[in-house]
Amino acid sequence: MENSLRTDESICCLSGVGVARKALLERLSIRTIGDMLMHVPIRFLDRRSIISIAELRRGTDAVVSGMITSIARRQRGRGPSLSAVLSDETGSITLTFFRSGFPGSKLQNGMRVVACGTVESFKGYTIVHPELYFSEEAAAAVDAPGMLPIYSLTAGLTQNAMRKMTSSALDAVKNSLVDILPVDVVEAAGFSRRWDVFRAAHSPDSPEEAGSARDLLALEELFLYRSVLTAVRKKSSMEPGIPLTSISLEVFESTLPWPLTSAQKSVCLDVCTDMSSHSPMRRLIQGDVGSGKTVVAAFACVVTALAGKTAAVLAPTEVLAAQHYASMGEFCSRFDLEVLLLTGSTTDSERKKIAEKLQEKPQSILVGTHAILEDWVPLNELALLVIDEQHRFGVVQREKLLTNRSPRPHALVMSATPIPRTLAMTFYGDLDISVIDRMPPGRGFTETRVIDRSEKSDVFVFMMERLQQGERIFLVYPLKEASEQSDLRDAATAYETVRYGPMAEFGTGLLHGSMPPGKKMAITQQFRKGEIAVLVSTTVIEVGIDIPDATVMVIANAERFGLSQLHQLRGRVGRGGGNAWCFLVPGEKASHTSLERLNLLASTSDGFAIAEKDLSIRGPGQVLGTAQHGIPKFKVADLTNDGHLLRAVSSMPPIQLQEIHLLLKSQLWRYCGIELPGV
Repeated sequence: MENSLRTDESICCLSGVGVARKALLERLSIRTIGDMLMHVPIRFLDRRSIISIAELRRGTDAVVSGMITSIARRQRGRGPSLSAVLSDETGSITLTFFRSGFPGSKLQNGMRVVACGTVESFKGYTIVHPELYFSEEAAAAVDAPGMLPIYSLTAGLTQNAMRKMTSSALDAVKNSLVDILPVDVVEAAGFSRRWDVFRAAHSPDSPEEAGSARDLLALEELFLYRSVLTAVRKKSSMEPGIPLTSISLEVFESTLPWPLTSAQKSVCLDVCTDMSSHSPMRRLIQGDVGSGKTVVAAFACVVTALAGKTAAVLAPTEVLAAQHYASMGEFCSRFDLEVLLLTGSTTDSERKKIAEKLQEKPQSILVGTHAILEDWVPLNELALLVIDEQHRFGVVQREKLLTNRSPRPHALVMSATPIPRTLAMTFYGDLDISVIDRMPPGRGFTETRVIDRSEKSDVFVFMMERLQQGERIFLVYPLKEASEQSDLRDAATAYETVRYGPMAEFGTGLLHGSMPPGKKMAITQQFRKGEIAVLVSTTVIEVGIDIPDATVMVIANAERFGLSQLHQLRGRVGRGGGNAWCFLVPGEKASHTSLERLNLLASTSDGFAIAEKDLSIRGPGQVLGTAQHGIPKFKVADLTNDGHLLRAVSSMPPIQLQEIHLLLKSQLWRYCGIELPGV
């Protein structure tokens, strides 16, 4: 094969990859030659070390050498099978093949072979579908490199086929690889060029070489992505901004019914400095549930509108948009500023009025969902875009909202999901980060308890007592409707039980994500007004529901949620200044590990500590929703365990702006073809 193919070319360019095999590889997210090379082995069989059969242990990978002493062929329902007994001077092991084709068909009595595989226990030790190597002399039987790669597969693919395709991919790019990491970094790891790194990742000479190659590929991924974010940031900073200095923080604070915390003041001053600059602001505000991020956003909106410009607040859901609309209305009414609400449910006549108002009086605050960014909305004077729940939007979505606007608006993004430092360094490298690390005074304490079946009746009595005192309750379930495959108690079924039970006299409602937006809004308003005191819900209430009188939350099958998500959910109670209670009810089949996780949540209210633990348990993809929101799912790097690589990347000078654009053309396969705006 001509070894000059590129990593961004289709795997169909490799010999042996036809339509059927292409479809199988796509199940593994392997679409390009680069994907194939980055699909590194999950482990290796070290064939350099042959052990005696007497030393074998169940569940371990092993390499054994001996003589075939018997062969049995059987006809099974799904076809013929073969069992062969391999013996050495210490004992015997069965080699099992559920299909009688190669390599089992080649076995004969008296043949000396080397067998590699995972030892299992069934009527004695056995290796199912072992790798076989044939030779007259056992010592010479290992006729390939000592480290045998084991890949993650999908039904229809074999280890042998994957090894052959990987070898073909390595040959194909031998003369065409584009360098990404600095040469001195590659050489310091013991490699002369990038191709050697890929070779060692798939066919190493030792476990140590395999580990070094794997780490270098992970470092390359993180380095490239950080360079992309740096380029996005640098290019945006070169665009003209809109300096705004209409009001001081002291004047704004004087209109509030309570003083700002020192943390809020510090972040407001960061925002004030950014917005007065001729470069566009790019700032992320992190703060735990209830830390007071909204008032910081309101300050930025007031500064913008009093300067004669438009501020827009983007929320991921209509419920959250409505919440921001109410909050912004309170903050901005003191300055006689108009706040408008635009969502997918806004009628045509209301949309027309909004358009007219923005044209006549651009010094307004527009709150809404993605509808605010539709072409018909007159945002000619847009100077500030506030994006809430930033973890639901990746850099791709963020840049699409801000590019092609000149001058470029300031961007203030917020997240109530505490993000571990390692993740923040990686995913938000294009933003300045401010943290509100102090809670406002006057908030009550939320007690979190993990309860078992024997305590359920006590919790029910407690809920009835709180309802009789005029308080409100959330009952949260992980599913909307029951399914035959799941034994979980679902929200719809639970609602039917609640609405006809003792709690019915206090008013009950059901809220889930599949409801029409108007219905969600109506239920939320009824709950806020007290017409409904018991709200049965799915995680749609994770963000955006602010009910001061809600003091109790019960979360069923709590082990089904991530720790950060549970922390977000319990942040919906105790927002009125009094104490609150969150009861975590694990399912009957919850594991010991799951119960440990829930008890950890019950022991702390520190969102950042919880997020760090959630990261170590579930990984970054689950914590941030990377697959859905344009944040890359790294092919080799594992942020749970690669903190040392992130620290190394932070000390490396990123790829220069003039070079990254050209480099990305050959590397977009890493991001599933997503165009990265702003680069």
